[in-house]
Amino acid sequence: MQKIKGWGNTMNTENKVNVAILMATFNGERFIEEQINSICNQTFKDWTLYIRDDGSTDKTLSIINRFEKKDNRIHLISDNMKRLRPMKSFLTLLKEVEADFYFFCDQDDFWKKNKLELMIREILNQDNKKPNLVYCNLQCVDSSLNPIDNNFNSLVGTVTGYSRCITNDMPGCVMLINKTLRDLTIKYTTNYKEIMMHDWWIALIAQFCGKITFLNDRLILYRQHGDNAVGAGKNGSTLKKIFQKGIVKKQKKLVVQTYLQITDFFETYKNFISNKDIEVIKRLISCRHKSALFRLNFLIKNNIHSTYGLRTFAYDVLFCCRLNSLLKDKE
Repeated sequence: MQKIKGWGNTMNTENKVNVAILMATFNGERFIEEQINSICNQTFKDWTLYIRDDGSTDKTLSIINRFEKKDNRIHLISDNMKRLRPMKSFLTLLKEVEADFYFFCDQDDFWKKNKLELMIREILNQDNKKPNLVYCNLQCVDSSLNPIDNNFNSLVGTVTGYSRCITNDMPGCVMLINKTLRDLTIKYTTNYKEIMMHDWWIALIAQFCGKITFLNDRLILYRQHGDNAVGAGKNGSTLKKIFQKGIVKKQKKLVVQTYLQITDFFETYKNFISNKDIEVIKRLISCRHKSALFRLNFLIKNNIHSTYGLRTFAYDVLFCCRLNSLLKDKE
């Protein structure tokens, strides 16, 4: 039995927890071995790693098979589905695996040795009969794990309240969720059409149906190498970002996607949301048929903002002035 620093006593059979790490892979031969080694080197040892591959054509599967043979905590989940992409791949894993707690793991990052230990300690301090999510901070690094200056270094932990309806500050790799939140997710999430990413969707469920706790420790080296499925985005000056190719198109798409996502979320989980939050989300959805002034007042009154000043400005302008027309174009 393992002794966890800060818990005082050695864990016994009654309070031993079942921890699942869910990894989705696709052509990850460059970095996956380093990532799995960082998991194997964790100070907390009582975990099981479940890996679902999305149809890799490189050496990813052979690397996974090698680890699976030498460590009985590592399992490759086989199915006949290919190219589900990250969101559906992770949600598929979440449905298939039974555990007390769940971590999401990317194939190309690097976990610091005490990531599991510190995050499990934090979530065990919560009431886990209720949906709980704990997330940690991260450090952006280059392909060789050297720290880099990226705006994303100061993003994680900055989004709260109703702002989560239009932006997300937690990639899946920083998240830990309990079984109660997992069960709530897989039982009612049956249509993936409007879900932008699994991590954002689960963060919405935790925000409005449970509890979110931020652990401000940089426990992950978040690798940026140009081939990320989802990365930290481009760094640079405000002027450079304004003239970035396709920036207006991207912001228009974001306004539409976030509106459709929160609408679908509300219809799916309204029976688990407080009356206060129901009223606010209803007003957000009703903004489609309201004036630009109503929309602006709504955003200001509820302190809804994006992650950076420029994004907030662009989102506010498009949301207030173009929401209905953008949604009609989508239709």
